[in-house]
Amino acid sequence: MELDRPIRVRHGKRRPLADAVARELIDKYELRLLKRYVRGLGLSAEDEKRALLLAAELLSPSADDELLCNYRRERLEMIAAPIEDCLRRTGSIIPLGAWNFLCDGYRRELRTVCSAAAELIAEERHGDLCCLIAGEYIEKRMHSLGSKLIAVHLVIDGDEVSLYDGARREITDKYSAYLPDEDRSRYSHSDLVLSAMVDIAPRSIYVYGGETNYRLLRRVQLMFGGVHPMEGKF
Repeated sequence: MELDRPIRVRHGKRRPLADAVARELIDKYELRLLKRYVRGLGLSAEDEKRALLLAAELLSPSADDELLCNYRRERLEMIAAPIEDCLRRTGSIIPLGAWNFLCDGYRRELRTVCSAAAELIAEERHGDLCCLIAGEYIEKRMHSLGSKLIAVHLVIDGDEVSLYDGARREITDKYSAYLPDEDRSRYSHSDLVLSAMVDIAPRSIYVYGGETNYRLLRRVQLMFGGVHPMEGKF
């Protein structure tokens, strides 16, 4: 398909042509547009690269990711719908002209994706900094007060997290009980687990299932020494 030349539509073929043009435009030009919008955010070179990778991952789903595949179909519709409308009025279309002048909704969507990727990276950096500060506090606390438990077992299953002592008793509530109820209501369970671990200040943490949530595993590694990823189930 020559995207810079007029294409006329045959009777009854407006929608198939609009869909085909939308697919080809996304395949050939979406990543280029994404790069342009990420560069326009004024990020550092490192953050620009990370934002582009994150945004591209969102926009280029694997075949088994139903949610992101549906999102790709929604973006295709943002291009196909105005093209079909143009074909209904004029009977022909220049695909690159449509890409540049008829797809404002699609372009706003891509700008939003880029901004969201940059915000996620900033939040992650802030979270890492908080974890490093917490790690310094934990080290000082261990020197002055010692550890309430020498070792704990942290079990991760995606976003589900549980904390156990050596006798395999779940201990999150016991060691996060110092948090006021009004604060606890704002915490996720994984937040409560991390708070309990700060209170315990263990010298060894045996982690099971860390590969199911690398972000949380990294947080734990930044906050604590003696983190030991384990194979198999707890």
